[in-house]
Amino acid sequence: MSRKKPEDRRVVRTRRTVIYTFLLILIFMYISAHAQLEEERAEAQQAETLGTGNAVQDGLAAGQEETAEQEPELDLGDGVMESQEGLILNPEDMWCLILTNAQYPIPEDYLPVLKEVPGQGQSVDERIYEPLMEMLTDMKEQGLSPVVCSGYRTLDKQEMLFNRKVSAYVKQGYSMEEANQMARRLLSIPGSGEHCLGLAVDIYCESYQKLEAGFADTKEGKWLREHCWDYGFILRYDQEKEELTGIDYEPWHFRYVGKAAAQYLKETGMCLEEFYIEESLYG
Repeated sequence: MSRKKPEDRRVVRTRRTVIYTFLLILIFMYISAHAQLEEERAEAQQAETLGTGNAVQDGLAAGQEETAEQEPELDLGDGVMESQEGLILNPEDMWCLILTNAQYPIPEDYLPVLKEVPGQGQSVDERIYEPLMEMLTDMKEQGLSPVVCSGYRTLDKQEMLFNRKVSAYVKQGYSMEEANQMARRLLSIPGSGEHCLGLAVDIYCESYQKLEAGFADTKEGKWLREHCWDYGFILRYDQEKEELTGIDYEPWHFRYVGKAAAQYLKETGMCLEEFYIEESLYG
């Protein structure tokens, strides 16, 4: 068997070295070309993403401008802004939206700064004095005769009125439980009460000096129902809201909530309890 010469072996090794070197060069070229291709692809994708993002931002900006044109905010006074989507509440104006009912008592240390209504023998929170006087003045200028027969009450007076009503029902033959249930349909229970906030007034007129449903049919009652909102007041205990408010229909009881909120409640037909639910204001 023949053996290869040393020079033949050197030739074979040289050829192998050349082949391996050539293969390595090809591999490096492939890796370099692939890396460059991936880089270019990434740059192209990034550019496309940025372009899409800018287009989206431009679209959003255009949409916002269009929305702003279609749904402007309206300044309705009292520092409250309203858009077509609903009422925007400012914390500093929440004082006139305080809710009190059977579930929400008034703090015992709550004490409003009062101002007397001239010639009426009643007082109200001084912050509602001007809109109340404006409303009463406008009524009188139109030949009407409103009388504020009840304004601010202390918690003690509210409790006295409630207990007196309960006693009256008991004397008529009702049980204490029945008397309590009947009384709370007409009066706020002890510890609560719109009048105790100083933000509510009962109004009747010279020709109808009774706090009864018939007041709604008087000229004064009709005027107040139609125009009280313009001064920041609402008809607090309206018909078909009894189950929500817990109080029977009182066409004489008007509560100040601010012009913006009053207008919003008028347009939506909500009572104050419904408003609290919609705005998630219940604590």
